[in-house]
Amino acid sequence: MHTVGGIGRRIAYWRTRRGLTQVEFGRLMGRSVRWVEDVEAGHRQADPRLSVLVRAAGVLHIGIERLLPVESGRAQPEHDPLGAVRAALRRADTAPAAPGPAPDLGPLRRELAYGWTAYAAADYGCLDRVVPPVLAATAGAGVAGVGGGGEVSEPAAVRSAALALTAAVADVFGDDDLAWRAADRAVTSAARSGDVVVLARAAHRLTAAMVGHEGAGPAAEFALGVEADLACVLTARGPAGRAALRTLRLGAALATARLGDRPGTRDLLEAAERADPGAIQVPLHRVTAHVLLGEYTRAIAGRFTPAGLAVLPRGRQARHLIDLARALVAVGRRGEAVTALLDAEAAAAQEIRCRPPNRRFVQELLRLDSADGDESRLRALAARCGANGWTRPERAWIM
Repeated sequence: MHTVGGIGRRIAYWRTRRGLTQVEFGRLMGRSVRWVEDVEAGHRQADPRLSVLVRAAGVLHIGIERLLPVESGRAQPEHDPLGAVRAALRRADTAPAAPGPAPDLGPLRRELAYGWTAYAAADYGCLDRVVPPVLAATAGAGVAGVGGGGEVSEPAAVRSAALALTAAVADVFGDDDLAWRAADRAVTSAARSGDVVVLARAAHRLTAAMVGHEGAGPAAEFALGVEADLACVLTARGPAGRAALRTLRLGAALATARLGDRPGTRDLLEAAERADPGAIQVPLHRVTAHVLLGEYTRAIAGRFTPAGLAVLPRGRQARHLIDLARALVAVGRRGEAVTALLDAEAAAAQEIRCRPPNRRFVQELLRLDSADGDESRLRALAARCGANGWTRPERAWIM
């Protein structure tokens, strides 16, 4: 006998992975929101009709076996790297630990360094192995403040970095709520750490999370406020401080670009360059900003050469190539856009397969007229990233 609670949880899991709300999933299923809520909560019949499961699997673009429980001899859903982190954050919310002896930070820092290296390489599956132990070990830092003399709290700094990593990966998987909660806690821990560089890095992550959670306007306002407050002290902190200031300004620039503010975006990009001259992140973000502003020809002109891309982490290579693909589509060069997407997949497949907007972009490309060669390459890519035949209703995601 199937247990609908298990099936309901699997439907909820894959609905979230596909970036669909309960309203959107219900619309695709031809059902009400209440029906979706009841199914996912396990309040429907104990053995759902096979036709319902087949339709749900089709809407979610998965095999039906992914919705069936393991006792039926079927496979369970793919590993969810965010599940254990959500649980760790809930524990912190409901039963915060009291301050205690300082943890051994050496192993925790090494784990976090591994986690950030994996993130840069677009290997997003390790989050639940890295973050929950760090959060548990630094639980006291979540409630302990900086000492009266203003000394730096290293456990709080480590905790902030773990929460920032959580926010970054949650953003990849399209979990805007988790990204915001983790980034907000990262800023709190960073403030308690007493380290302005840690604070600036956490504020940058919160800026990115706010775009998805509250919108570009509040995100830009927050980033600009933090930048104004911290600019002088960050500049005085040497290379690490200047790099953090550059990162803050770049995050503000992208939020501003989403608002269509060309002068403001240009000024912030130039300020980021002044903060950290020669940093490769500035031209990368400049291309992204051009795409967000609809300046597609400029974005294409700013593309990196293969040699320039080769020095970047693989995840950043893929994100740049996806930006380029969006610009190429907008000017009618669809075949080149498909090539750029395939190059992005070769560099870091998870950048396309995990990020909902990128999967939607691939799916939207399938709707455009194209040469047979482009169509076959694109359909093969769509099948690999779970975008073939799946649409999110009432939205266009090409630009």
